[in-house]
Amino acid sequence: MSNRQGSSPFAPDADEIDMEAIPGYVIDRKLSSGGTSGVYRALDLESGHHIALKILFPKWSKDPKALQLLEREAWLLKSLSHPNVVRGLASGHWRGLHWLAMEWIAGPTALERVHRGGPLSPAAVLELGRQMGEAIRHLGRRGIVHGDIKPANVLLAPGGVAKLCDFGFARVRRAGVPDDEAVFGTVAYASPEQMDGDTGVDTRADLYGVGATLYHMATGRMPPLPDKWGGLPAMTGVAREVRWIVQRLMAPHLKDRYASAELLLGDLGQLRQLRDGGGRPRPVAPRATDEFHWEFN
Repeated sequence: MSNRQGSSPFAPDADEIDMEAIPGYVIDRKLSSGGTSGVYRALDLESGHHIALKILFPKWSKDPKALQLLEREAWLLKSLSHPNVVRGLASGHWRGLHWLAMEWIAGPTALERVHRGGPLSPAAVLELGRQMGEAIRHLGRRGIVHGDIKPANVLLAPGGVAKLCDFGFARVRRAGVPDDEAVFGTVAYASPEQMDGDTGVDTRADLYGVGATLYHMATGRMPPLPDKWGGLPAMTGVAREVRWIVQRLMAPHLKDRYASAELLLGDLGQLRQLRDGGGRPRPVAPRATDEFHWEFN
């Protein structure tokens, strides 16, 4: 297929890309579009599998910061290997286009799921929390702060696997090495320390993002902004055990929040044992598909 503007792979609005703009891939549709890049589904001609292709818009191709962020995201995703993190496959540049190829997930984002089907059951919310906790533990062991955990950055694959994606805000923290770069995230899901521009944010900021995501999935509503006085978000009508986990994740003060993913996973494991062993508290009984298929109906 020929380019619509001679040698340029983009249309006049710089937001639609030619099907064969990147050698080795054939794009079939756009998945999403952000401020500096678009994400497309494409066929990998070598493997015969679909992949997700993130492409920096041309007007950002010479911006040092935009290039640095994409290159860092590519390096991180290609270096990580975890079932709850999207895999990075390849990256490169071609005729002014900088791109990152990632595994394709044939499922909605958590945000799309809650918009389409309403809140998840308590059991499914806790299972989502467990899988995100596993992902955060994996990142934390490598000194990585994702920085932008929210429903739009969690992909729900058929079969009950949740995958964290979009590492554009991610930072690598080294013990004893100062970092003067803040991690801002997205308002409503960003921790109070991120909102304050703190340059020393750590795993606890990501845990706050997990809590804010679970709040949205449990209630069907966006989470409230943090209470600077330390008040916890109200979750009227939500199962007690979900409320307890989410409120500790979203504690505005660091001393009251989970200090590590291990502590979160420990509490989630105890809750599951109580449920399976007949103790208290017990989640509301889910439909058979809740825990394993994210209620895709």
